[in-house]
Amino acid sequence: MSAPTATPRSAGFHTVPLPLALHLASYTVIGLFCMFAGGLNLIDPGHILRLGAPLLALTGFSWGYVFGILMGRKEVVVLGFLASLGYVAVGAWKYGSDHWLGLLLAAIGAYGLVVLVLYRKRIVA
Repeated sequence: MSAPTATPRSAGFHTVPLPLALHLASYTVIGLFCMFAGGLNLIDPGHILRLGAPLLALTGFSWGYVFGILMGRKEVVVLGFLASLGYVAVGAWKYGSDHWLGLLLAAIGAYGLVVLVLYRKRIVA
């Protein structure tokens, strides 16, 4: 009797490409930062609604976006484009007061746009 042979599987369909993984990692880190900052702002009653709740909402959005991309949801790709455009816009707005923060936010948004254009068909496939 011969041993059953396993059919080789392509790794390309079961892994996340590195550029997309870096994009998702940046949104995960942004979510971690917002969770930490939002949690600290919950300590002061004057900052709960002004800073705490919006930062925690951004945490939920960032992590929900990452999980939605990993699940291959079409709707989330559109949200990714909108979020990336938002990061570019906020980066341009913040560039006047803080050059490094503005450049960082604009770069995260521009990188997100490029990655989503390149991998949008693979995400929803």
